[in-house]
Formats: sequence, C-alpha cells, structure tokens
Amino acid sequence: MKFVRILGFLLLSALPLQAQIRQSMPSDASRKPRDIDFCEIAKDPAAYNHNFVRITAFVTHGFEDFTLADPSCRSRSPRFSIWLMYGGKTQSNTIYCCPGEGANEVQSESLAIEGIQLPLLTDATFGGFTNLLKNAPDTTVRVTLTGTFFSGAKQTINGTTSWGGFGHLGCCSLFVIQQVEAFEGHTRRDLDYTAEAGWYEKGGCDNGALRWVKHVSLSFGDEVLQTIADQKMADSGTRSWAFDNPERAALEALKPFYQNEVPNLRNVRRSQGRQVFQWKNGKKVVVVVVTRPYWLSFYAKSNSVAWVATTIKEDDCS
Repeated sequence: MKFVRILGFLLLSALPLQAQIRQSMPSDASRKPRDIDFCEIAKDPAAYNHNFVRITAFVTHGFEDFTLADPSCRSRSPRFSIWLMYGGKTQSNTIYCCPGEGANEVQSESLAIEGIQLPLLTDATFGGFTNLLKNAPDTTVRVTLTGTFFSGAKQTINGTTSWGGFGHLGCCSLFVIQQVEAFEGHTRRDLDYTAEAGWYEKGGCDNGALRWVKHVSLSFGDEVLQTIADQKMADSGTRSWAFDNPERAALEALKPFYQNEVPNLRNVRRSQGRQVFQWKNGKKVVVVVVTRPYWLSFYAKSNSVAWVATTIKEDDCS
C-alpha cells in the first residue's frame, strides 16, 4: 500500500503544473457560486479572496476602464474598486496602462491567476454582452456575473486602506468573469448610457487651464448617493421639476460653488439623455453637463428619471 501511494505521488509530480491544478480543483461546472453583494466584498475583500461567486452590479467600460460598481453601497471604502477580466482566452479589448490588453481579442493561453485556472463560458448571453460593449465603446450595463474574485494586496497609506494590484495602474481588486448570466439591454431612448458622465465634454477654451468642480459617475462615486437622493426627492414631488427641466438642474448644481452669482446659461449641445450648458463668467467658461443616467433608472420609483448634473468644469481663458 505504501508503494502504491509513493507511485501515485511520483506520477502526479510528473504531470504538467496545469494538469495538477485541474486534478486538485473541481471544474466550474460542478461548483456552485456563492451569491454575494458588492458591499459585502467592499467591507472585507480578503474574506472573499479566491471565492467563486455570483454578483449583480453595474459594469462600466471605456478608455482605461473595465470595472464593477454598485452606486448604493454606503459602506464601501472610497478606495475600493474591482477591475474586470474575462476568463479563458478572451480579452476585453480594454486599453489601459501597465501592461494593458491592447487590441487583441484572443490570448494564446487560457487565463490562470495565482495558481487558479479560470475557464469562460462563451454562450449566446456572453456574445450579446460583448457585442453591446463593442457597439458602445463607453457604456454602463447592469449585469449578473459568475466568476472568481481576487482581493489583491492591502495597503495603508496615511491611515487610508486600499486594495490593488490589478487593472489600470494597479488600481483595483479583480473579478474574473467566467459566465455572464444576464444583462440589461439598452432599449430606452431617454437615458444616457455612457460611463464617462461628461468627463470628455470640451470646455470653452482651446488651451485654458482646467479646474474640475464636480464629477459624478460610477467610476468616481463620491456623490452618487446624493444623486440617488435627488431622484427620490423628484419621485416624492419635492423636486418634481427635475423630470423635465435640465437647465434648472444645471443652475441648482452651480449654486454651492458660485454663491451670490447669477449664471447665464447657454445650451451648446444635446444628445440622448444629455444636455450641455456653458456660462461665460468673466474670463472663465464654466461647462455643466446634465444627464439622465441609465444607472439612476434602477433607483427611480417609476419610469421617469430625473435630470442631474454629472459634470461641472471650469476653463480659465485668460
């Protein structure tokens, strides 16, 4: 019996590392994912490291961005973010730094991270999801995903704790997508589906110094909770004007930053679910981007989504 055990050990040791891993781990088809909430992971990322989980949240995808977010997560750390990758041999075609994936859609080797093989189910739902991302280079999608979470490394700098090592500049923890179970299609014509929320809207000067006054998006979620509160006030009737008055939404957003001033706004651009206003304030030009964010529709009481200011920036034209 001892000889048999030793022989078995030698045979296993002679196998390639990937084969050893496959024998030591159950296939994803036989594993049941653990249902988890984004906020639970944010509270204690290390507790879910290497866990095979199912999560429903928002995917944002664009330049230097392929992340998972939940705007209602009150308890999350402000430094906690989850970067996304596909399992198997499929790349996300996301351009980002260090090293970034480039333009190739297929890699030669199936993805393995920290000794874990990460297969991918490429069914019709996955195809529909990836086609949506390809057709809308900068976008937001509500999804239910199954995959493996990697917490990354914990760092504490000046009393602030963050988790990172994956994604753009090592920004984030990582979730490897192994199945797209469901996603919400982009069917409404009154909503802004973009992820950048006005970040790339041009200002009033060609070479002026730019000052960011306000930016609200899922990738930079410092003020998303206030945006949800504004929607609830509109639903309750105390802010009902926000359903059909984007200019007033812009003016109200300017008040905390430009007290005792009366902005004279000019509407300079309109697109689906978005209006852009400019205000010439002396030698400065202030740009206000007002949108009906797609993600906000999931917090609306009815089909009506409020206009909210998602970007305010100032150009110094002197």
